[in-house]
Amino acid sequence: MAKVALIIIYNHRYERNIDIIEKIYKSRFNNIYHLMPFYDGEKSNVITIYENSHRFEGYVAQGLKSFYLDEFTHYFFIADDLLLNPCITEANYTTHFNLEEDSNFFPGFFNLHNQTDADWWPNAGEAYHYNVRCRGVEIEEELPNYEMALKAFNDYGLDIRTLKHSQIFSKKYFPKQFYNFKKIYKYLEYRIKKIINSNYNLSYPLVGGYSDIFIISRDIIKKFSHYCGAFAASNLFVELAIPTALVLSTKKIITENEMDIKGKALWTKEELSELDKFDNQLKNFIEDFPQDYIYLHPVKLSKLKIEL
Repeated sequence: MAKVALIIIYNHRYERNIDIIEKIYKSRFNNIYHLMPFYDGEKSNVITIYENSHRFEGYVAQGLKSFYLDEFTHYFFIADDLLLNPCITEANYTTHFNLEEDSNFFPGFFNLHNQTDADWWPNAGEAYHYNVRCRGVEIEEELPNYEMALKAFNDYGLDIRTLKHSQIFSKKYFPKQFYNFKKIYKYLEYRIKKIINSNYNLSYPLVGGYSDIFIISRDIIKKFSHYCGAFAASNLFVELAIPTALVLSTKKIITENEMDIKGKALWTKEELSELDKFDNQLKNFIEDFPQDYIYLHPVKLSKLKIEL
């Protein structure tokens, strides 16, 4: 049987959630670790992290030496506000996620150039402005060069094409009135670049993807963590960094498109209303978790009655 480490990622120092999460998962996973910013407590399986939550790929890199063991086949990362289907345990997770010993899971990838105005993503602009030649840190030699990275992308059928002005900038970003110089500067940048150029190239191949759950195999955890650390040091947003680091690390990635049941991310008010039937009771989530979802996210534990 595969031996797995379940690793919980916290965006903030929510120490109250540690015991709640342990109660939820301790009967299903024997090896649980918590990556928590600024933790100074005594729990041996809580790993203190010093990183911006917008770059939580850095959590993985900083925590590696504390959670790594040769005996683990996989490292199963989830956000602290993501709930796994209660049927998933360390004994059967490979079956649910279609994993072999040397394969990895990521929910799915999206090419930045495929965005439409309707699904405009603000971090496409960050991808455009990103440069591996970041002031104050030397990471060019720590990552595959552009050509090698491009080949890794091509192996997955991921294209790197020019971005349009509308994919990088959005009028939604700019209110009718400006309150500070930064907003004025951004608006001028928006207008000037729209006039002088309509296509924009990335300086390094990057891909986007929802990153609140991913499973990394023993074969690549060190390489993957190394790339994550390089991206965190150069200030790359996590939902660009995690999927890109994974593509650069392996040729064996399972996505939700290859699974019988998929996860559910709830972003809109309408989608979040799906949680109303649980009446803010953690017990109800555990007992009546929808069987057609492999996970639900976000479920804010701080708002729940936690009796189990």
